[in-house]
Amino acid sequence: MIGDIPDFVRRLTSVLPRGWLSDDVPVADLVISGLGAAWAAIYNLVSSTTALTRIRSSSGSFLDLISEDYFGLSLPRQVGEVDSAFISRIEKELFRPRGTRNALQQALTDLTGQAPLIIEPARPADTGGYSAGGAAYSEAGAWGSLSLAYSFFVTAYRPRGTGIAEIAGYGTGGPNVYGNLAMVATAVSDQDICQAATAVLPVNAVAWLRIANSPSQISAQ
Repeated sequence: MIGDIPDFVRRLTSVLPRGWLSDDVPVADLVISGLGAAWAAIYNLVSSTTALTRIRSSSGSFLDLISEDYFGLSLPRQVGEVDSAFISRIEKELFRPRGTRNALQQALTDLTGQAPLIIEPARPADTGGYSAGGAAYSEAGAWGSLSLAYSFFVTAYRPRGTGIAEIAGYGTGGPNVYGNLAMVATAVSDQDICQAATAVLPVNAVAWLRIANSPSQISAQ
């Protein structure tokens, strides 16, 4: 096996001039074994370090360092997330499209599981027009405007809750506790949503962001 002590001992012995060592030289064997152990340790250290500095072969806390190096604190490891899942999220974020409407929609959908509502005031498909859909008589919609250059409106929806494991609700007969978002492993905060939107926006664009629980909450307002 490349990198183990016997391999290095064999390679060191093979380059020594013939006649230097007899068949039984304990002191020389110990010296060569010591050198082999040192070089084997160095070789394995270099190999493991090389692997840890590559995203797909990295693991443990090194993945957290890679994520922080590329994304700051905007892409932390989720509670209980294994290395393979974290690697997939890091790679997806590295190659994520940016600077377009589709990029924003994809980023928020990936984070929350719900597609956001995006309205560009200068886009007839969002604000309505002849044969263009959108707002119309007796139909709710958005007003168009050409005076809001590089600005648009976004309504992002929080993820649908899945509850807290092994905890029941009122009147269910199960155990009840006071819960909070910290107890939900897949919780996404409003700050996470804002950071996800900011990360894909062009530097000259302004997004007016509203966060709601569901589209029904918006329609009821």
